Amino acid sequence: MTALGLTCCAPAPLAAVSPQAVLVLAAILFAVGLVGVACRRNILVMLLSVEILLNAANLAFVAFSKVHGDVTGQVFVFFAMAIAAAEVAVGLAIVIAVYRLRHGVDADASSDLRETDLEGPGPITPEGPDVPAHDHGHDAHDAAHGGGDAHGSHDAHGHGAPAAHAVGVAGPTAEAP
Repeated sequence: MTALGLTCCAPAPLAAVSPQAVLVLAAILFAVGLVGVACRRNILVMLLSVEILLNAANLAFVAFSKVHGDVTGQVFVFFAMAIAAAEVAVGLAIVIAVYRLRHGVDADASSDLRETDLEGPGPITPEGPDVPAHDHGHDAHDAAHGGGDAHGSHDAHGHGAPAAHAVGVAGPTAEAP
């Protein structure tokens, strides 16, 4: 008893939230995230909705981890949060690139970034005018070594000729026995 006549008692312990209530909250958050992704056209709102979806899943993992008395769900949440942070960084970089290109972050405006021709790349065609082959400056080098083919130099088209001094290989002037 105190001087005012009140009894002093210890504070009541904090009531633990039941796993069912946590799962209901996770389901509500997941539904809000789904509605945000499905109904909104602003890319930033869509990214925020995806984050709400991930946090709802993380909340469910923590609830199941508590029910089973294991920390595996909490460790999984830790890695999921790290991946979500990387996803936000990449997503914001894409949003910035779309904004610089289209001057808006509407999902409909950015849909023309999608590839429409899915049949594969066409043939590779060189750009610019045809340029004739030119001398690569190997003539002085080849002359210093006694010619061309004996040391594996280039032919007139720039392809390497086989070396005749390799072990067991007869040169172009060798006769068969």
